Parts: sequence; C-alpha cells; structure tokens
Amino acid sequence: MSDPAATVIALVTDTHFWQRPRSVITADGALQLQPWSEQLLEMLMADLTAAQVDLVVHLGDQTCGGGSYAMPPDEFVATLRHVHARLQTLDAPVIALPGNHDARPGDGDLSDFHGLWQYEPGIGKTIDLPHARLILLNGMGHTPEQIAAAHDHDPVYGWVSAAELQRLDTALATADGRPVLIFTHQILQPWQDGQPWYDYFGVANAPEVLGVIARRGGVRAVFQGHAHRLNIQEHPCASDRSCVFGVMPALIEYPVAWVQLTLTATQGHCVLRRLPVGPPAHLSAQSGGGQSWRQGKPAWWDYRFPL
Repeated sequence: MSDPAATVIALVTDTHFWQRPRSVITADGALQLQPWSEQLLEMLMADLTAAQVDLVVHLGDQTCGGGSYAMPPDEFVATLRHVHARLQTLDAPVIALPGNHDARPGDGDLSDFHGLWQYEPGIGKTIDLPHARLILLNGMGHTPEQIAAAHDHDPVYGWVSAAELQRLDTALATADGRPVLIFTHQILQPWQDGQPWYDYFGVANAPEVLGVIARRGGVRAVFQGHAHRLNIQEHPCASDRSCVFGVMPALIEYPVAWVQLTLTATQGHCVLRRLPVGPPAHLSAQSGGGQSWRQGKPAWWDYRFPL
C-alpha cells in the first residue's frame, strides 16, 4: 500500500469453487473454470498478498451450492469449509456475504455458511474504517415460504428481511456524516447498457432498500456481485446527490478478476485486477456467443468516485 492514509479493500465475488474434472457450461453456452478452482484460489491469494490489501470482502457464491449446479451436499459442505480455511490464511481479515449458491443443495439451508462466517440468519454486518462506514447488506433473508416455493429451493433473487431493513436504517442514521459504502450479493439497480436484465439478478424488494437509502442519505457507492460481469453506473440515491452502483466481475469466468478498492479521505478508486490465468481465461472468453462483454467498458477498469 503506497499511501499510508489509504485503506485497500479487495472485492471478490462468485468464485464458485468446485474442484471437478469438467467445466460447468451455462444455458447460454458460457464456460466456467471449475477444473482450475484450486489454481484460481492460489492465484487470487497471491495477488491479494502482493497488493497488500487491508481487507477482503467476498460478495457471495463461494462455491456451487443452491440450485442449478447439482453439487452433492457432502461435497458442498467440504468445499465451503475448504474455501473458508484457505481464505483465513491471508494476512488481511476476510469478511463474506452469503449468496444463493452458498446454501446447501436440495433444501436451501444456509446454516453451514452462517456457522463458518458467524452470521445470524438474514442479518449482515457493519464495519467502520477510517474513511467510511461499510454496510454488508444480507440479501439472503428469504422466508421459509419463499425458499419452499423456489425451484430447487433456490430463490436466486435477493430478499432483504424486515429486520435487515431496520438494521440498514439504523446504520445509516448513526453514520454521523461518515460516507457509507454498501455491499450486497444480488443487485439493487438494474444495469442499462444493453445487456439483458432478468428479475432473478435483482433484490426483489429493492424499492424498499433504496427508499431507506434515499431517506437517510450518506451512501456513496453500492457494490454487488451475482451477475458475473463488470458494470458501473451512477443513479440518484438521495435528494442532493447520486450514488455509484457497481456490479463486480466473477472469478470463475471471464474476465477472471477481482476489484481493488482504495479509500482515502476524499475518494474511492476502483481498479480491475485480472488473474494471470492464460489459456483458461481465453476459453471462457470465447465460449458461447463470446463473453468479452463481461469485462465491461475500459472506463470502468480504473474508476474514481468522490467520498
């Protein structure tokens, strides 16, 4: 870290770790890099160490639980524990949000994740840093009825519980003028760059969440995962200012990257950090109808916003 007054945060999401011999191919033909899971994790940890990050925030979907992947439950539990144990060997502290694929396959139970990462069901965390308050908003607060009604007991979409909405309101009300950054797995603001949007990308009760943000103010940026792509846009979020809404790229497919977020007293600075994967990244980029769009616009690879 070159500036001693800065805080460097690594934003990592959608690792979808599953050491298996075959890649997962999505419905649109996109190729994910599960056979390289261990290699990707090792590269990630080496890059985080080299970057001298102060904090790692994983935005969810550490492995391939939940629905669609059909991961055996015993493999899911062992893999979730493995990823957790490996991340704990970093010098920097690591905090993680639950994603829909961090739930046990078959029943949507998040208790394994909760136990490892010390969460109350449906409730997130608040962390105060020198230059900002970080609010980890838990978007996996679905009711038992919502989980039971979902295909494979995997709602996919996000849901912020009433208790978590109240916690968000309180955390914003007590920020005392400190700029606030929000982190969540599913997405609060649909992108508007021509790529298709589906409701399962989003937080189903996003209007309620955005209403709290607008009423309390203080939010400068929202960082989200889930959609396996990079996108940055600005939207009004209070009467007097706009917020940055960023969707962070997945580690498991192109561009195989994480985002370095550096905070100072006056600004946030996001830099796209691609892992040196080589041919596997090319395979992912060329799969389906082509996945280069997932890397976003060059202007987003080195992006600054005021605090």
